[in-house]
Formats: sequence, C-alpha cells, structure tokens
Amino acid sequence: MIAFNFILVGLLLVIMQTTVCMPSPVWLLTPDCYYVLVAYLAYRLDLMRSLIVLFPLVCILDVLSGTVLGMYAILCFSAYFLIRFISRKLPVNESLYQIPLVGVSYLLISWGVYLFIRFIEPEVLVSWSWWKMGTRAMLVAALAYPLFYVFDLVQKYSHRSLFPWSRLRLRTDNRRRRKA
Repeated sequence: MIAFNFILVGLLLVIMQTTVCMPSPVWLLTPDCYYVLVAYLAYRLDLMRSLIVLFPLVCILDVLSGTVLGMYAILCFSAYFLIRFISRKLPVNESLYQIPLVGVSYLLISWGVYLFIRFIEPEVLVSWSWWKMGTRAMLVAALAYPLFYVFDLVQKYSHRSLFPWSRLRLRTDNRRRRKA
C-alpha cells in the first residue's frame, strides 16, 4: 500500500512538474519535485519499496521529458544510492543534514549527469551554469521541507488499515464467568 501511494504521489509530482511548473525547459525556476521524492525514499523507505516506486517514476519522467532517454534513470537512481549511502554513514542527527544534503546532492548529481551526457552524446547541447544550477539546488532544498511533511502524511496514511479490524475487540474469555 505504501508503494502504491508513493507511486501516485510521484505521478502527481511528475505531471505537475512537466505541465504546470515548466513553461519552457530552460526556465530558471523549474522546481524538480521528483528529486525531493527520491531523497525522501532514500531517507525513509527500505530498498525494495523505494525501487518499486522509482522504476515507474523514472519511466514516466523519461517519456514526458523528451530529452535523452535514460537521463532521468541515471539521475534518480544515482541520487537515490548516493543519498542513501551518505545518510547511513553520517553520525549526525537526521534533521540537521537532510535538507542541505538534498540541495548539495542535487547539484553534484546534475553536474555528473551533465558530464556523462556530454561524454556520451557531444552533439546534444546541454547548457551548464553554476549559478543557475545553484539556484535550482536552493529551490529544491527550499521545497524539501514542505514536501517531506506531505510525504510523511502520505506514509502515515498508508500505514492505516483499510479495514477496522483493530477497532474490533474480541475477548477470549467471558468476564461474567465465575472463578472457582
């Protein structure tokens, strides 16, 4: 149930990003909300559920973006494993590093994907500017806190049972039975 709910949330984020928040592909203030979902999955969910959520998300991002096929797969999976690796190794309290790590990892992964695409397909002109990517990284970091709150609500909702079995209190003994 958790994976299904996060797939739906991921689909909504991808549709919102590719239709509403992106008037042009090179617009500076394009929020990458899917990246915050990738970071949340790396922080809070186990590996299997996270990969079940990421695979359809990556496929839909590749189809809807219209850029180099596989670019979002490289971006999402490398970001997931990088954030998961770093967050497991840091001895600091979780709340201190989550938001800055999302922004810094976005900047590093975007730069790595840029270098990879430049090496694989040099004829594809991908513009890179440190101040533009820094602005996007700060935008992703600024969106991380409210989106983490929403994702926590989705996870809390997903843990609730559809059927009220827990509300039924079946007693195994008869309280009116006489003790002999």
